[in-house]
Formats: sequence, C-alpha cells, structure tokens
Amino acid sequence: MYKLIIGNIRITVSDDTISHEQATSAARQSISAAQAQGKVLSHIEISKGETGLEVTPTEKSGHRTSRKTIKQSLLDGMHTAIQEKLYPTGTFSNKDLWYDGDTGQEWSGEAVQVAREEVVEEFEKWMKTV
Repeated sequence: MYKLIIGNIRITVSDDTISHEQATSAARQSISAAQAQGKVLSHIEISKGETGLEVTPTEKSGHRTSRKTIKQSLLDGMHTAIQEKLYPTGTFSNKDLWYDGDTGQEWSGEAVQVAREEVVEEFEKWMKTV
C-alpha cells in the first residue's frame, strides 16, 4: 500500500503491484470525470479488481465544496476592493473625507457618505446583471 497526492486530492493505492504510472493515470481520469460533473474530490482509493483497476472516489463535503465561477471570483474581488477603497479601516484615515489625487479636490461631510453609498449600491446592482 502506498499513497499519492495530486493537487489537494489524496490517493491511496492498496496494492503494491499497481505502478505509480497506472495509479496516477487512473486517478487523473477519475478527477477529470468528477470535474466534468461539477464534483470536487477529497480522496481516491485504487485497488486491483477482477477486470482491472477499481477506482473509488470520495467527494468532498461541507461548506468548502461550493465553488465560484471565474466571473464570480472577479466580481467578489472587485467588490472587496471597492469596500476597502471607499470605507478605509486604517487608524489614521478620516472617514468623512474624500480626496481626489488627480485633481487635488477634497470633499467632506455627509456628501461623501451619500456618494459612497450610491456608488456601492450601483455596483451591487451591476454585479447581479453580469
């Protein structure tokens, strides 16, 4: 018996007569088939059967199995960046002030808060359309 790891998937090979190449090939086929079905695997067990290799995949369970599309990941990153830019968390940052580095203009007070809220609201609406 020996173990392999491909990506973050553990592979257990129960028979030492199965070569590393055979085990790796069988595991990769199982991973590809699972990905085609939208599944995420955590473990694959490979053993010898009557007709050849028997591959038993175990699907990952729990909250981490929910995956994002690339678009969703990009949008989430943009949303996080907007939140960090519009609502700075630094100790020395003035929350009621907005400064434009290109023009040197500066705004303060309630107008800044209202504009921030409108921008975030519009971005969140736009995110839902993508």
